[in-house]
Amino acid sequence: MMMPSVGRRHRQPRDRVVGESGNVAVEYALTLPMLLGFLYGLMEISHYGYLQVTVANAAKDALRYAIVHSSINATPLVASDITTYVDNQLTGLGLSLTGATVTVTYSPDNKPGSTVQVQISYPFTPFMPGFNAIPGSGTTFTNLVGPITGNAKMILDR
Repeated sequence: MMMPSVGRRHRQPRDRVVGESGNVAVEYALTLPMLLGFLYGLMEISHYGYLQVTVANAAKDALRYAIVHSSINATPLVASDITTYVDNQLTGLGLSLTGATVTVTYSPDNKPGSTVQVQISYPFTPFMPGFNAIPGSGTTFTNLVGPITGNAKMILDR
């Protein structure tokens, strides 16, 4: 004697409603641009944050390098040496030096008690410059953001 299977249900094939055959394609076509736009925006915000942190850290590293190699050192460095250090650091991280400016200021000089300041300005360019314009506006994202700046300042001590 065969026992009927308990808890098993046999599914009946569902009849399709007329006109529903392209729903998935239409939903995909409507949601894909929004998803891609969201992912692009997320990438650009992350790119901008990465550049901000990188430029700020480069300024701090250059300031430390300037302090360690001040006039107290046997071979003191000048502002152009610090600029070269920053350029090497940024290129080592894969960043282009096009448009980047580095300013090193000793006030009044490179001796203990003086102030040293390192300023770095780096232009922000989006990954896809063609998508830089804000729809319905004459402005661009890079005009809103401007250059990314890093600034570090400290007093030289013995």
